[in-house]
Amino acid sequence: MKKVFTFFLSAVMLLSFAACKNNDNSSKSNTVDLEYYAGLGQLPECNYKLGDSIETLKSELSAANDQAGENGEDYVYSVTEGEKTVRIDNGSLVYYYDKEKESNGISYIISLDTAYGFESGTSILEIKEALPELEPTEEDANSDNVFFIYGVSNGTVLKYNFENRVVMFVFADNMLCATALYDTDNWNE
Repeated sequence: MKKVFTFFLSAVMLLSFAACKNNDNSSKSNTVDLEYYAGLGQLPECNYKLGDSIETLKSELSAANDQAGENGEDYVYSVTEGEKTVRIDNGSLVYYYDKEKESNGISYIISLDTAYGFESGTSILEIKEALPELEPTEEDANSDNVFFIYGVSNGTVLKYNFENRVVMFVFADNMLCATALYDTDNWNE
């Protein structure tokens, strides 16, 4: 009887370890099709995409801001006009457009939170491992390529190029701090 019980207990433990190992692997894999979403001009976690109307974006974000204020809730919404570009900030999402190409709609979308399933704080190695079929370019972060974040030190940028769209993952100290998507036809780098 002891042998049967020991065998049964061993089998249960072995199956438990195997199940834990399988769950561990599936939770680490990101199955997002980066090329597909880049082609759509979209971050899956964002309600707007590249090319969407600036007036619609401003109108809807302003209305959400007003509604939140009426309900006594905080809501981040601001529009900052630069010399050549306009920044529309919605807290965790930031949108840009080139003033000369306003009719082309949103040119640049930045997520300061989760984008393409990768949460802020994800390591550079995890993203590279999750996208093994894609070959990024890697460069140091500087005021030209991460103009939308102030003071990124020890920064790295992974760029994935797809025709006229670029997906950028920005890392500070090897931890994801922003993800950007932009249209090279509507944005002057």
